Amino acid sequence: MGGLKRDAGAVVCVIAVAACQGPPTSPSPSPSVDVPPPPVSATGGTAFPRILQADRTVEVQIETPGDRRGIVVSVALNSPYFGPSGTVPTNVLLEPGWVSRLRVPLGPVLCPAGTGASVAIVEVRAYEGVEVAEYEVALDDQTLAEINKSECRQRIATDAAAPSFAAPIRRGDAIDTSVVLQRGSSDAAVTLTELSGNVIFRLVPDPGALPVMFDSNQERAAVPVTITAARCDAHAFAESKKTFVFRASYEVSGESITAEYQADGAMRAALQALFDECGARNGSDGIGGQQR
Repeated sequence: MGGLKRDAGAVVCVIAVAACQGPPTSPSPSPSVDVPPPPVSATGGTAFPRILQADRTVEVQIETPGDRRGIVVSVALNSPYFGPSGTVPTNVLLEPGWVSRLRVPLGPVLCPAGTGASVAIVEVRAYEGVEVAEYEVALDDQTLAEINKSECRQRIATDAAAPSFAAPIRRGDAIDTSVVLQRGSSDAAVTLTELSGNVIFRLVPDPGALPVMFDSNQERAAVPVTITAARCDAHAFAESKKTFVFRASYEVSGESITAEYQADGAMRAALQALFDECGARNGSDGIGGQQR
């Protein structure tokens, strides 16, 4: 997902270590012989590392017993906590003695959750084979349950007043825009109490713009805000995992709920340009890897 760019070697190393904690990567050879696929473990785990959270992507962790290498060619996730997100083609090495990590996007959150176990459907071939076998891997889905609980809680607020950005207007070293609240499937009355930025971007509402009372018969409201690049150094770049994610805090039926929302489209492009120009002014003007 295109993101804030730098050519600092140290930053690239930090990102690589954070993202690649599995077996050493190995190119997948062109399959040419009929070698049976290796087995995989009947059970596996799930994880939700920070670097994947903005994209709602989880890691499915599996192992292969025995001493044969393989390649996972696709993975799908069936879970009572989320709707289907489809089969994901992949090319991940199965190495005996290592935990292989398969990245799978989450489908729509189900509120309330269904019943039953979470299962990964993986298709595997031998490292130098053509035959493909399909396996079901029963998952320890505590992580999925926690994500479901958090997202369902956020939906209490966003179903009533979903936040998004209006069109950006560039003004010097800042962006003027509005956070727009749009009525969804809930008719609950909510109060928007706070809007905040992240490690990279500072978001400041106009004086007196908050709090906003969003009544049950109200369909839309807008809060004017100004966004600036709070940090654009290599260290901040390495730490930021949710660069284009912002937060909105609500009061709903006596509960305090904080929800996340992302900058997309023209707003995301404007933020990227703001960051790049800030970096250039501060001497970090190289173009390198990508990071959220």
